[in-house]
Amino acid sequence: MFVLGAILLGFVSAEVLYTEYKNNLDDSEYNAYLIQIGSFSDKDPENIDTSNYLVLKEDGIYNVYAGITTKLANASKIKEVYASEEIEGVIKPVVIDNVEFMSNLEQFDILLSEVDSKENIKSINDAIISEYEEIVLRDK
Repeated sequence: MFVLGAILLGFVSAEVLYTEYKNNLDDSEYNAYLIQIGSFSDKDPENIDTSNYLVLKEDGIYNVYAGITTKLANASKIKEVYASEEIEGVIKPVVIDNVEFMSNLEQFDILLSEVDSKENIKSINDAIISEYEEIVLRDK
């Protein structure tokens, strides 16, 4: 009986949190930042390897993103990494309404906040992009 009560309490708590989260999204508040490093009319532009990046078709254009984060400081850090390689980046605020991905992203952001090396930042971003493709894009 105790276990059933605990499961029910957990379910109700999750529903309340999810409803609150969705209500915040409905207010059009941004909850993440994408770091855009390019735009193309073709999904696979010639002479450019986009395999390590997130490529999303938006309004008929393929936008290439190098990172995703919930913190503006981390977005600036990612942008600086690419700027050091002479790749111009733009930070775009967005709303991502996938609770599972956002929960994972918050954990990745803790890691991003703690690292400074270009290799570590890129490695974490690769994992984030992979998670986005696996969790968010599978639902679309």
